[in-house]
Amino acid sequence: MSTDETEKAQAIEQAGEGETSVVQERLNWRLAQRDDTRVAHGLYAGEAIEEMHELSEAGLLDEFFAFLEEVGMMQVFEEVVLPDVKRMLVPTIQFVLLYLLKVLCGSESMHELPRVLFSNLALMELVGFNAQQCEQGLTKRGDAQRKTKRKQGPVTAQCLADNISKLNQEEMERLLNRMVQLLTGFGLLSGQILAALDGSKLPTPESYEGCGKIKQTRKVKVKGQKEPVTEDYYVYGWKVLVLIDVQTRLPLAMKLVPIQDYEGKWLVPLLEQAQSNLGTHARITTVVIDRGYLDGEDLFRVHQMGLIFVIVGKANMAVVQDAQGLAKGERASVRERVVRHGHAKKATQERVRTELVGLEALTSYDSYGEASQTHLSHRRDYVGQTINAVVVRKWENRVPKTGGTVYLTNGPVSDPFVVFDTYDWRSVIENGIFKEGKYPWHLLRFPKRNEAGVLVHCHFTLLVMGLCTAFRLWQAQQALTPTSDGQTHPSLSSSLLGGEGTARWRKRLQEENRDRIIVFLGSAYGIFHLAEFAVLTHVPIRRLPSPLGSPLHVLHRFGIGP
Repeated sequence: MSTDETEKAQAIEQAGEGETSVVQERLNWRLAQRDDTRVAHGLYAGEAIEEMHELSEAGLLDEFFAFLEEVGMMQVFEEVVLPDVKRMLVPTIQFVLLYLLKVLCGSESMHELPRVLFSNLALMELVGFNAQQCEQGLTKRGDAQRKTKRKQGPVTAQCLADNISKLNQEEMERLLNRMVQLLTGFGLLSGQILAALDGSKLPTPESYEGCGKIKQTRKVKVKGQKEPVTEDYYVYGWKVLVLIDVQTRLPLAMKLVPIQDYEGKWLVPLLEQAQSNLGTHARITTVVIDRGYLDGEDLFRVHQMGLIFVIVGKANMAVVQDAQGLAKGERASVRERVVRHGHAKKATQERVRTELVGLEALTSYDSYGEASQTHLSHRRDYVGQTINAVVVRKWENRVPKTGGTVYLTNGPVSDPFVVFDTYDWRSVIENGIFKEGKYPWHLLRFPKRNEAGVLVHCHFTLLVMGLCTAFRLWQAQQALTPTSDGQTHPSLSSSLLGGEGTARWRKRLQEENRDRIIVFLGSAYGIFHLAEFAVLTHVPIRRLPSPLGSPLHVLHRFGIGP
């Protein structure tokens, strides 16, 4: 009996009666381990192949699952439990991995899963299902009524949606927080961190159970009238708040709230949760936020936490108007650069100029301070806490019609361009998280039309986005690992990805793996080029692709003698 079979038998003996199937299923998905050399030797010796499939999306999973194991995330997935569920035909871990696959592969709808995921034997076997389960299902339920349409996969899409949506908010937040903690411990988050916090609306139909509601206004054209008319309308749904590290684009903390909730009340809790996740390995030093968090008491609490914040003020704020007035008589810091327009003979150059003014110790932000102090702001002798500001007097030769944008900060403004450039990082969360999250990650395509479905899908999407980004950064860093003692490891940054987004990354993997197959042999699997498979199975082949070398090179690569 092999070591794997011995471990399996011992586990089954130790399990109580009625738990055997669960233990077996848990072991089954664990036993699928990659061992190219072992499988190559078996193929060369003529051993019978268990299964063989085209690689397709499985190529995306192979190294990714190995990364999850190395980081420790796979063990966290094993610990996931469905609350108030006592008996299950399929272990929770496999529901978790199936939904992870759904998000990772970019499946837009639950209805397409039987066709694009559940019927993909290579993917299903990697997460613990066998060919018989994929072809015949786990039960015979509904077989008598089935006439022409064959079964597709071990479970139905509805079964996956129903069970994965049983995970509550506490469990999903634990999963995301554990991911951040593990990535930090793995060395992917370290040192001083510049964070960005923002929220994005997740609109849904009114029929979604438990959705929030917010009233908004819009201008509409009315037939027969020249001027548009303002009308009220309601938006239903939720809002997701995400705090990220702008350098790596890795999420640090998140919160899902009803769409009408005020975002500012989660500013401090999210910062505290993120710092708790980072532990002693990293420290948030600066946070950039938008106007949705302009509550003076919250900002003062951030100041008391020892963090620097940068936020844009609103035009009707007294401190903004004071800063704009004072900036007119101050000397500006200037930055000039040359911008090229057009191409070839029509190309022109323009020198653009940006002027900023830094102002210190403004005291007219009445709500900035502790609650015990700010409630006295109506008194004549009230003096508010000091805050600094940076006023944009001119931006790339354009003079604002009003007094200009004003950045409020508790950090130094001796060089106002530091504050100006720091706030520019906020665009990362809008473009790199929310826009990419809605496509190609399909953040708005929920498994069920209720709060539970939205909650699980949002957390899973941000979780998989974070793990995928971490995996790609880790791969890029390993590819640039220093070869000599005098060199240093490249700093971890999204720039290592070379501007390649998720959609292009998936396409590249499909191109790289289209001539590869996955072969299951016993308890192991191997991934081979079609030409390598031909050599290992003694099929004569006249010419191999040049990167593979000669047949002898192929054999030597797997430790097989002539």
